[in-house]
Amino acid sequence: MPSEYVPKKPVMNKNRVQRIAKKLIEEAGEDRALALEAHRFFRQMVDENPQDAAAKSLMVDCLKVAQSSKNNVVKVLGLVVKMEEADNKSSKDKANPGDEDTNNIFEQLN
Repeated sequence: MPSEYVPKKPVMNKNRVQRIAKKLIEEAGEDRALALEAHRFFRQMVDENPQDAAAKSLMVDCLKVAQSSKNNVVKVLGLVVKMEEADNKSSKDKANPGDEDTNNIFEQLN
């Protein structure tokens, strides 16, 4: 009977999440570049034939894809910042449970 694999380290540790976030950001950049290239193609079609409604709608759809890829990058970065903030807060609570950190930039902004 095979034994169950038990990982020695946490499966979703900080470094792995950062690598996944980096890969997602790179893929979103590629998607954005392809969407903008397609937008230029459809824009050229519209310039040649201003009555082409299909090319106009596809041009708009390409812009939507480009914008959503940019929004996804912002979401990923926001999640990484929240993860980092939570990690810093948990390590601070373990080190000094009653001590308030006034050097934290996020605390200074509030």
